[in-house]
Amino acid sequence: MKNQTIKSLTEAHAWIGVIISTVLFVVFIAGSFSLFRDNISSWERAELAKQVGEFSGAISYDKAIETITHQYDVDTDHGFFMLEPSAHNPFIEVYFATHLEAPDPISGEDHQDQHLLLSPTSGKILADANHFEFATFLYELHYDLGFGKFGLYVVGVVTLFFFVAILSGICIHWRKLAKNFFQYRAHSRKDSKLDAHNLIGTMGLPMHLMYAFTGLVFNLVIIYQISYAVLLYGGDQTALLQAAGFNEPKITAAQQPMAMTGVDALRIRAVNTFENADINLVEITHFGDKNAVVSFTAKSNDTFSNLNEVQYSLFNQAQIYLTQDNYDNAVRAGLATIASLHFGDFAGYGMRIAFLLLALATAYVIVTGNLMWIAKRSKQRHYNAAKVRFVKHLSAGAFTGVLLAIANGFLATALIESSYSEKLTLIKYCVFASFAFALVSTQLITRLLSYTKTLLGLTALSFISSIVVILVALVCQFNQLPWQTRLDHGIVIALLALFAFICSQAIKQLNHAEHASRATISSECQLTSQTH
Repeated sequence: MKNQTIKSLTEAHAWIGVIISTVLFVVFIAGSFSLFRDNISSWERAELAKQVGEFSGAISYDKAIETITHQYDVDTDHGFFMLEPSAHNPFIEVYFATHLEAPDPISGEDHQDQHLLLSPTSGKILADANHFEFATFLYELHYDLGFGKFGLYVVGVVTLFFFVAILSGICIHWRKLAKNFFQYRAHSRKDSKLDAHNLIGTMGLPMHLMYAFTGLVFNLVIIYQISYAVLLYGGDQTALLQAAGFNEPKITAAQQPMAMTGVDALRIRAVNTFENADINLVEITHFGDKNAVVSFTAKSNDTFSNLNEVQYSLFNQAQIYLTQDNYDNAVRAGLATIASLHFGDFAGYGMRIAFLLLALATAYVIVTGNLMWIAKRSKQRHYNAAKVRFVKHLSAGAFTGVLLAIANGFLATALIESSYSEKLTLIKYCVFASFAFALVSTQLITRLLSYTKTLLGLTALSFISSIVVILVALVCQFNQLPWQTRLDHGIVIALLALFAFICSQAIKQLNHAEHASRATISSECQLTSQTH
């Protein structure tokens, strides 16, 4: 490859990295926590787990449905979903919609979404699940930055450029990839950053490619779907979905009310039908209608991440759909595989820890990439000082701000009573305000290095404070908690301790950089005085 081509690729690689660095850093840090989403959710819901006790495996969906129909006016035009209880989440988690007497004056919606946690055996409503959704919020930060559909597409575009950055990086270092693979010049500040960036980027290449590709599929799949429907199926999206294996029977509502009973008996049939699979979702279509359909979705234990589904008519208990009978389609199986690869849920904690370390290493690659861009631009003869300063301060504010925001989010989750109706809203405000504070304040500060250390110190203090609060609560209720909930507390504490340690190590690195900078300035001053 010609030198000019390499130079152009290097320039493009650097600029792409700087432009997407802030969003990409948020995605990877939030994704690191999301790998342990079940554990964080279990910690949040510990006080409810005390009421339920150890999960025995006994489940009564019929009692849960009876409770809901007596207390809520369920909107039958919307979906009715129930998540299967598990050791991490020993509750029946229900999503449905209720009628509103009048449309909402702001949104115009004629229904209100409900999200409840119920006892798996008695069907008693334990709490509004929206009070225990910090883990879900962290997951949302990972895939849409907390901004819904707009954020989803922003992350999708950033992921696309991430993919381009990976490919350009491979082209740049291809000739010296084997020769310099283990090269790390620790005594040179400039070279150590470059070597670390290249080494970690190369070692993490399979994961980077996997995350870039799967992220594109998740965030921009609607664009591909529309394109294929227009180009190959003449705009018929239904035909596209049927060709892809999404060919469930379409049953319309009979407009005749019927009691929703018999789900427990159908669940037993579904378990026997799946044989070696764990049910994770129950959906009732046309809830309250004679033509109601109950769907059971399960994850297979004997094949890699394959999802199975069976559907029954609630009126006559007849099976009307089974995945094995309707398709053996690579598209659906492929999507399930992609999802498991992305979330690392196809193996145990060893795999998740490996994904966590690789995600943190990628975050370090992002940081070193920005530092090298700043250092290179600062040494150019006619560089734009204002531009370099903005990127420098933005990088410091964004990278420290993400950690500070999440740390304060954990602390707020631990301190705010779950009975407070606006708990999740307050937590979100705390997270976004912390991030905005870091972004704005770093642009206004002059002594950036010292201020960055202060922000990292506050972040470490917030993580440690969260650990203390969690430990105190754990000790007070240890004997009342199920075994799995205790274990999840330990995992959350370990996760917070890891990030507190990372912050402390970052402060040490900044101290070394500050001392080295002072030593350089001092030697330059001595050289100048000797010259004169």
